[in-house]
Amino acid sequence: MPQYTIYTVGHSDLSWDAFARLVRPYQIEVLLDVRSFPYCNDFPWFNRDQLEHLARREGWEYLWLGALLGPLTEDGRVDYLTKEAEPRYRQGIQQLMGLAGERCCCLLSSQANPLASHRHHLIAQTILRYDIGVEHILPDGETCRAHADLFHGLQ
Repeated sequence: MPQYTIYTVGHSDLSWDAFARLVRPYQIEVLLDVRSFPYCNDFPWFNRDQLEHLARREGWEYLWLGALLGPLTEDGRVDYLTKEAEPRYRQGIQQLMGLAGERCCCLLSSQANPLASHRHHLIAQTILRYDIGVEHILPDGETCRAHADLFHGLQ
């Protein structure tokens, strides 16, 4: 049994109201934005400044951790093994686990499908090793528990 659970969600092309309805049932206290670039031209309510304001209206604290937990390595590549070894990433994981140990947290990225996102293939794989549960909130409102990827299990 995991110590506690961290949720993840992708905003996709949802309106703010639809997004809030999707997340509300999980009693989230902290919305952790793990996008490297917290902006979305097509859906401006997911831009960092607007998102922070809207999250506060829902009673959620908003934190941008994309500089630490975003998918890009320090040299701008997508390479999960390299990213996991970076000190800034490890610092972000420690910050995430500290917050999640005290409050209900949800990681936010843009992809609706967690299997198309670094929130599953990178962050979830790291924190699963610490006996922390990860539940992906799916577009239909259901959740699916994250499991270790074979790729990460071979390290």
